[in-house]
Amino acid sequence: MTLTEGKTSPAPQSATEAIAAHELILTLDKVGQDVLQTFDEIGASPHASKSWQRARELVQEFQPVPWVIWKLSKYAIGTNEKINKLVEPSVLGLRRLLFAAASDRVLGAGEKIADVRTALQVLPSDVVAAVAVIHGICRRLHSFENERFWRPVLEDALLRAHLGFYVGQVKEDYGPGRGMLAGVAGRIGYAVLLASGDSDKAARAQELVASGHDLQQSTLEVYGIDHLHVGALIMSAAGCGRDAAFGIVAFASHDQRRNALNSFQLRWLACIALIDGIRMGTIEGVDQGYWEELCFSKESDRNDLLDLARMAIRRGHGWNWIVKSE
Repeated sequence: MTLTEGKTSPAPQSATEAIAAHELILTLDKVGQDVLQTFDEIGASPHASKSWQRARELVQEFQPVPWVIWKLSKYAIGTNEKINKLVEPSVLGLRRLLFAAASDRVLGAGEKIADVRTALQVLPSDVVAAVAVIHGICRRLHSFENERFWRPVLEDALLRAHLGFYVGQVKEDYGPGRGMLAGVAGRIGYAVLLASGDSDKAARAQELVASGHDLQQSTLEVYGIDHLHVGALIMSAAGCGRDAAFGIVAFASHDQRRNALNSFQLRWLACIALIDGIRMGTIEGVDQGYWEELCFSKESDRNDLLDLARMAIRRGHGWNWIVKSE
């Protein structure tokens, strides 16, 4: 599979690029084999396996984030049930992005911050990692054509990230940063697919969705790939850990809970399910256990979340700074 209309990345020229390409292949191979084995064990359809294999090829070529962001993300949130604290040297190449996030009214202080140490005091490390990953993916998308197709989908992915910040923040060992990435994962695969093919395919996919067809079925019909498989592999390839991919794949399946193999995968699944339910207006039909999994046991807490979500949907994500290329 080739990114036919985009500007594909050149072969690695530096030692850093070579390391990044090697780590990307190792990650995709490992997660890919594990998911295919799981598909085998649960008797998933041959279409699911083919979709996953094609998604893996696409993500390897797309190369979601540069090496510096992969390292940062893997250190901060790549370990289950743990968020490692970032220190100043790890973010020096991302100062402008860090300051924008620390100054943001939702993520940070709501006032201008232009000092690395202060920014790291204001922002949780998982949020720094999430912002860096999302920014890296946005920059990568901007190197491809078909923007008129993928840009609105990217905007929706960012709005879902905004919702994910609220959904993930209550469960301390999961965190708002992972919540942001779960939100992005729900639509970023679709954006990458729209960027990856010719404009006729992109137009056909959006035509199907606009006419009421299911998004997963539409991407399978046009590209032979489930967009959530792409989103799952992008998160894994961005250093977010194996269980991020498994949780997103579980959301893509018909028997969601059966396919979340451990508690941390279930948290990823619960987060993406709640975000999708809020965004699509189907929250009443979402498994009630997902609320409890992320510590929204009280009705008052759920109502507070939904109030924040309604405000975010009305105002928009407000994160244009995360999209801009530096």
